[in-house]
Amino acid sequence: MTETVTPQQLAAELGVSPRTIRKWLRDQGWQSVPYTRWQLAPERAAEVRARFRD
Repeated sequence: MTETVTPQQLAAELGVSPRTIRKWLRDQGWQSVPYTRWQLAPERAAEVRARFRD
């Protein structure tokens, strides 16, 4: 089983707002069911890290 990551965890790690990350995720079309909890697979989390890393 792979461990998922939330936008909140990524935001704390990357020093950006969780809201900024969630907006970017929505812009990528990654949320299939609106108003559900975000759970990102390691591959998706890596893409977010690459996008927001300093």
